Amino acid sequence: MRPGELKRDRTGSTSGWARLREDFIRWVTRRHRADGRRAVIGRDRVYILPTRQGYMLLAILLVMLLGSINYSNNMAFLLTFLVVGIGHNAMWYTHRNLLGLRVTVLPVEPVFANAPPLLTLRLEEQDGRSREAIHLATTGTPSRPAFLEPGGSTEVSVALAPRPRGLYRLPRQRLATRYPLGLLEAWTWLTLDTEILVYPVPVAFAAITLTGDDRDGQQTADAGRSDTTPDEIREYRPGDSPNRIAWKAVARSGRLFVRDAGSGDAAPVWLDWDGIPVTDPETRLSVLCHHVLETNAEGQPYGLRLPGTRIGPDTGPDHLARCLRALAVFGLPEPSTA
Repeated sequence: MRPGELKRDRTGSTSGWARLREDFIRWVTRRHRADGRRAVIGRDRVYILPTRQGYMLLAILLVMLLGSINYSNNMAFLLTFLVVGIGHNAMWYTHRNLLGLRVTVLPVEPVFANAPPLLTLRLEEQDGRSREAIHLATTGTPSRPAFLEPGGSTEVSVALAPRPRGLYRLPRQRLATRYPLGLLEAWTWLTLDTEILVYPVPVAFAAITLTGDDRDGQQTADAGRSDTTPDEIREYRPGDSPNRIAWKAVARSGRLFVRDAGSGDAAPVWLDWDGIPVTDPETRLSVLCHHVLETNAEGQPYGLRLPGTRIGPDTGPDHLARCLRALAVFGLPEPSTA
């Protein structure tokens, strides 16, 4: 899959068996509509089959039945049909352990390339009965079992496969349970959807030109800053660096203040694509990512210039998110929502 392409992720084996399995799942779920951000598990979405232990029990029951018929032993008949009845009740309990659950996908926190994103679903019980041992899986190891009290809710998480930088959709999700006896497994396939944003890996690189003037790319950021400019004290704003907190002023007033060193005269820093002295585009993006994070931590206004993209100088978490997103999707095709 091309990095950053916003489509259904299909990491895993590309063998003929894997492709056949994917085609079969798509055929089985063809009548299911897209889930969006939330889904309720109905009867038409719950599938159930015996587990390995269940098939072993079926084979044993078949032998017991043949022995009972052969010897006309009423006690053997009684034991055989008693075990069959227990298995039938287990099937009913396993099926209803998933039935009626409301499932909501939570936003996936952006990660840096080659780090595993964390998928989290919220499970809500609506029918007034407890739910046991529910597992979430995508293409890898299933999550820890989830337990829901009657009318309660819980969150279940699973780590996804690491990805290159870009924008992705969630892979197909699978909720399953083997409660209560482990003889049968009931499961459902979900297509809950939210974006997975993967940033470039930050790479430190000293030889970078930080421009301090939007009109003249040769003026450095330090040229616009005066060492004699006195610090200004102002109230703390979300996104300000903790390093600038004026602790003496905090002790006197009990409120948060920060030092704004020469803020009125200092030129903003411009992080420019053309200021990176390397030719590899991915390395340029990684270097810019590092300097975006570093400049943001210093609390200094900064802007970002990429070919075809310009983000004006600003500070704060929203500005940081805009810059990192621009780096994550730079040079990749326009994402498709189909």
